[in-house]
Amino acid sequence: MHKLQLVPNVSVGPFVFGMDQAEVHAMMKREFGSERGPRVERSLPAYESEYYANPDVHLEFKESKLISVFFIDDIRERFIEIYFGGVKIWPRTEKKFLSIFGKDSFVEMRRFFHIDFSLSPDWSENPPSLIVGQEGYCAELVECRQIVDIALGMKKGMSRSECRKLLERQMEISDDGRTDIYRHGVIKPEVLSLTYDPDDLLLTVSQRFPSGNVINFVK
Repeated sequence: MHKLQLVPNVSVGPFVFGMDQAEVHAMMKREFGSERGPRVERSLPAYESEYYANPDVHLEFKESKLISVFFIDDIRERFIEIYFGGVKIWPRTEKKFLSIFGKDSFVEMRRFFHIDFSLSPDWSENPPSLIVGQEGYCAELVECRQIVDIALGMKKGMSRSECRKLLERQMEISDDGRTDIYRHGVIKPEVLSLTYDPDDLLLTVSQRFPSGNVINFVK
């Protein structure tokens, strides 16, 4: 059993945010006896996710720097316990975990997000999981989900002024004046684009992710 100390936004045990990918590989072998995990996702040039079975974690990198650790609670054989201020915070039941930090300090959007500490636990899946990220990580996840939820509620033909009121965010306007562009996020930058017809009625809404994938909400 490995007992890891959480320093919010900085590190969790030997996982230090900002570590170079090669340093992480060496640390995993030194601390856990694990060789480099298989790549789960490769989104050139920015993102890469790796999986390790011991401990049961997904590691996310941006430009070869560690930005998040996704702990999976393997109830069959637990390799990890996480402590904060002398108190074990993971693995924990939902009720106990939220009571440690105070439920009001979390934003709930399909999973819980502690924006100040960049923590995101989830008990809706089996097994439960905990994401620990660098500073700003959870704030950006919440921002993305808020924008996506708004986009999902938009309908073709809505007026430009109505859409802008719903989003209430800083935007750019395309060269032809027909598209409003909302850029958000620094750690995981994403782009929401709303295109209008000559009468300023909504035609399309799309979200572009760092991987290059695009989701169209209004077709």
